[in-house]
Parts: sequence; C-alpha cells; structure tokens
Amino acid sequence: MDINGLSITPGADLAGADLSDTSLASMDLSKARMAGIALARSDLTQARLVGADLRYSICHKAIFDKADLHHANLWNIDLRGVSAKETIFCKCWLGNSNLVDADLRGADFSGAWITAADLSNSLLAASTLAGVSLARACMKETDLTGAFAVRTDFRSAILNGATMRAANLSGANLRGASLIDADLSLSDLVGADLRDAQLDGAKLNGSRHDGTTRWPEAFKPLTSGGIDSHE
Repeated sequence: MDINGLSITPGADLAGADLSDTSLASMDLSKARMAGIALARSDLTQARLVGADLRYSICHKAIFDKADLHHANLWNIDLRGVSAKETIFCKCWLGNSNLVDADLRGADFSGAWITAADLSNSLLAASTLAGVSLARACMKETDLTGAFAVRTDFRSAILNGATMRAANLSGANLRGASLIDADLSLSDLVGADLRDAQLDGAKLNGSRHDGTTRWPEAFKPLTSGGIDSHE
C-alpha cells in the first residue's frame, strides 16, 4: 500500500519521512526502517511494528493502542501525550525517550529497556513492567496503580509523588530511588531493595513486606504505616 508516495510494507525504508496526521491503523511495518520519521498525531491503532527502527522519531499525540512493537528500537523517541493502551512493548529499547503525559494503561513492557526516560505524569496503571530497566528514569506523578513490576529495576529513578498503590513490586530494585510523597499503599514489597531510597512522606499503609525487604538505614516501616505481613 502506498501513502503519500511511500510504500507502507514490512521492511520499508521510511527514515526521515513525514507521515504526521496519517492513518496507519492495522498496517504491518515490521522491521521497517523509520528512524527520524514524523508520526505526530497519526493513528497506528493495532499496527504491527515488530522489530521496527523508530529511533529519534517524532510521535507526540499519536495513537498506538493495541499495537505490537516488541523488539522495536524506540531510542530517544518523542512519545509525549501518546495513547498506547494495551500496547506490546516487550523487549523494546526506549532509553532516553520522552513519554510525558502518555497513556500506557495495560501496556506490556516485559523485558524492555527504558533507562533515563521521562515518564512524568504518565498513566501506567495495570501495566506489566516485569524485568524492565527503569534505572534513572523520571517518573514524577506517574500512576502505577496495580502495575506488575516484579524484579523491575528502578535504581536511582525519580518517583516523587507517584501512585504505586497495590503495585506488585516484589523483588524490585528501588535502591537509591526518590520516592518522596509516593503512594505505596497496599503494594507488595517482599524481597524489594529500598536501600538508600528517599521515603520522606511516602505512604506505606497496608504494604506487604517481610525480612527479605531491604530498607534504608535506620528506616522503620511501621512508622510509615507499613505492616510486616498480611497474615
């Protein structure tokens, strides 16, 4: 299929093209070369972008709902304000990407690399973040309610004011993370590493933790409303 004189097919060379405000819904662009492409406000609902190269692309306010981007290279991509609900980002490269104000509810990021990305004010409720690297990511005011973040790497991430209520953070690495005023109520912190984390004003009401949970030096979880177990 051709759009604006460009071939929209798997493996297509679309690097640097301008496809802003274009409907690419349900299109198959697997392994397409799309570095630097402009897709601002475009509709890629249920598109297939497996292994596509979208480095440095401009995709703000685009729609990626239920699209498949596993193994895609999204390094340094502009995804501000996108809608990517229930989208597959498994094993993607998303380092240094801009996901501010993105709606990522129910998305699957299993095994993805999202280091040093900006996810401030994004919606990640009910998302899957198992095994994801979010080291040094900025996640201020991010909504992670009910997220599945088992063994997720949050080292040195900024999670000030984040909502992590009822999130599964068992085995997560939160060492050195800033969790000032974060809501960790009802979260599962069994086996989580919070050494050197900043927990000023954090809510831990009803959180689940045990002897395998590692806290900042001299921190007493009960003073923040935590409980030792749900037994």
